[in-house]
Amino acid sequence: MSKSSVAYRSFVGVDLHKTVVTLVAVDARGEKIAQLTAPTKCSDKITDWLRSLPEPVWMAVEACPFVEWFIDRFRWCVFQMDIADATELARLRGKRRKNDPNDAHDAAIRLADGRCPLGFIADEELMQLRKLGRHWRQLSHLLSRTKHAMRSMFHAANLAGPKVLDAASGHRWFLGEQHLLKPVQQQTFADFLDTLALVERQRERLRRDITLANRSEPFRATTELLKTVPGIDEVWACVIAAEIGPFKRFPNADALEFWAGMTADLKESAGRRQSGNITKAGSRALRWAVCKAAVTLCFSDAKQEATRQRLIKRTGGIKPKANVAMGRRLLRILFAMVRDGKSYQNAQPVARNLAANKARAAKRARKVGKEAA
Repeated sequence: MSKSSVAYRSFVGVDLHKTVVTLVAVDARGEKIAQLTAPTKCSDKITDWLRSLPEPVWMAVEACPFVEWFIDRFRWCVFQMDIADATELARLRGKRRKNDPNDAHDAAIRLADGRCPLGFIADEELMQLRKLGRHWRQLSHLLSRTKHAMRSMFHAANLAGPKVLDAASGHRWFLGEQHLLKPVQQQTFADFLDTLALVERQRERLRRDITLANRSEPFRATTELLKTVPGIDEVWACVIAAEIGPFKRFPNADALEFWAGMTADLKESAGRRQSGNITKAGSRALRWAVCKAAVTLCFSDAKQEATRQRLIKRTGGIKPKANVAMGRRLLRILFAMVRDGKSYQNAQPVARNLAANKARAAKRARKVGKEAA
């Protein structure tokens, strides 16, 4: 049943904080029905208050980092629940006295008038997939910081260390070369090795969970289509598909790009317009995944690599800016792929890979020649 076909009798605006929540209910004419301010731990009190309102009830809660528990707990107490865009609401309110009752009342009135900017609430299955992808991102950052700390120890001791640093190679090096480190450094390096082995084991288990989730019916078609892009594997497909959700909820690629926070922040004053950094208004995990996947794609697609090199020159050699621009470009490509149901059409492979292979083969030949001589 669509929202427009339901004659709602109560409209509830919610201003949520970590320890306290304020709810204001109005009728279809905007007249206040009831108001409640309660600690967030008093969930039974909030439930009784919601059930006492004239039904059906439509509720909008302002988006915040800790809104998930509120949605899970009270979604079933109302007929319809949505997320209100807190940034857009603050812009629409203008200059007025700001407090929790006023904010909740304003959201309720705009919900009754049909002027409340609403967001997207993921269902339970999609939310679980998002948590898998975000957990992968957290483990990846922990792994990267651990390796960076170990490399710093090598540099401080003027040691080369293993060429490829992981738990196995680190243990082999430590067993044979630990005498080159001081006692305190040895203990610290051993602790880093334990962290490295633990994170690698957790990532392997998480990879299996992500692969299994990608094969479930709601996500199989989208993830299989995304994996046709070189550089997008099971993990990247999971993160991108879960963070975006249904692609059809975006009318065009511009809307998706703006929602992901990858559009430039334009500043205009006195007839002059200046393009700033990206807004970073959307999911950090999505931006991280598409930028990483875009750089990997450039290693397999000569056309994308040529575009990236052109952007690097334009930005004065700043590679991170070019990588973000390539991530934004990839996001638009993915939207077109899902919209049209077409797989990625790979272009000519990057020539530098062939040149690198030839260089390595020549180096091996010279080494064999020297040994034979």
